[in-house]
Amino acid sequence: MTSKIEIGMGLEETRPIPYLAAIIPVYDEAGRVGRVLSVLRGVACLNEIIVVNDGSTDGTLEEVLECAALDSRIHVLSHAKNQGKGQAVYKGKSTTRATYLLLLDGDLSGLKPQHIHDLIQPVMDGSADMTLGVFQGGRFDTDLSHWLTPWLSGQRCLRTNMFRYVSEDAAAGYGIETALTVASRQQKWHCQHVALTGVHHPPSEFHRGVWSGIKARAEMYAQILKAFYLASSWKRFIRRLRLRMQFD
Repeated sequence: MTSKIEIGMGLEETRPIPYLAAIIPVYDEAGRVGRVLSVLRGVACLNEIIVVNDGSTDGTLEEVLECAALDSRIHVLSHAKNQGKGQAVYKGKSTTRATYLLLLDGDLSGLKPQHIHDLIQPVMDGSADMTLGVFQGGRFDTDLSHWLTPWLSGQRCLRTNMFRYVSEDAAAGYGIETALTVASRQQKWHCQHVALTGVHHPPSEFHRGVWSGIKARAEMYAQILKAFYLASSWKRFIRRLRLRMQFD
């Protein structure tokens, strides 16, 4: 979509109209995703809000559909079975014609419309290629996690066409943030950290139970390591090393 801008002397310049879509992958986030969607409904510059229900077994889908009935910008996609966060993001991306993408987790607390504006503005005005939202002043555990590993933040904004540099294999499961980060370093994107003051989300152990949460966290870290290997030059290095060993 484009618009014609008058630039003087009867001349017109064609410029793309910014189209911004939010993608929220969710799995068993009943009681939480509604809060996030309520905030997004108050952000007028969002053209589309895509929720990908990744095989939830609780009341997540019903909660999202209730929100969708209140705002025509909310579109709901579903996986019959849980496929992973990365796959959910890619499914959402494949259905939109957006120029810009806002990626958000579906279990955020303390989120406000101003946080959304702070995330998207540097990308839309061209001062950053990608923004990463970093929790501050919310919960100690999530604040500490973002202080230590801000590159694992799921709250981001970037241009849609930048996904062509991201390894889809590496992005599978919990590898999406790592794949984006590796791509940003390889392509030398200008990334900007944005403080999300007062925002936090519960740890896996909170809404999945202690043992299931610990298992989910272990799987997450394993997928992050796998994503780093698949997306980075280590994969190519090890492949070359194996080939050399075959011929020695």
